[in-house]
Amino acid sequence: MNIFNNNRIVFWILIFLVLINITALATYFIYMRKPAGEPMPDSGFKHGIALKQELSLTPDQSIKVNKINATCQLSNESLVVAIKEKKTELLDELSKDNTDIKQVEKLVDEVVSEQKNLQMANVKQFLDLKKVCTPEQTQKLSQIYAELYGCENKGKGNGNGKGNSKGKGYRHRYGQQQNAEPIKQ
Repeated sequence: MNIFNNNRIVFWILIFLVLINITALATYFIYMRKPAGEPMPDSGFKHGIALKQELSLTPDQSIKVNKINATCQLSNESLVVAIKEKKTELLDELSKDNTDIKQVEKLVDEVVSEQKNLQMANVKQFLDLKKVCTPEQTQKLSQIYAELYGCENKGKGNGNGKGNSKGKGYRHRYGQQQNAEPIKQ
């Protein structure tokens, strides 16, 4: 009789744990998951806010920068879509059994042309932003663009080139030996 009581307790504990797991899964699917069609909420980070903080923009400058960025985003959207479409066509052509090299060259030229247009739009955006900024803000803007492009900013004092780093300009340590005094033994 004692075995049946022990089994009954284990049985009810298992039922209780199964109910807790089902409740947890239901809560997850109801509250944590968003439907696929619903847009993701904005994280609160906007490009204009980042520039405003980085460049220490005045309210008037901030309004102008937001206007420039909104205009550029609208005009660049069609360029980005065109680039993606051309790249898709290129990949489709490359995945064919008999790839037409002339068609590949044509598509590559079209991609390059669209990327050139996008780059020129980015340059125009920079120049428009530069008109709004003070010289100090323009330097910071240039650094931001350098980071976005994945380039090192060849500015002062970073050790690259023959700038104002107050170094001797020797590329290797061997150049330093000509000025060094001989070691006395």
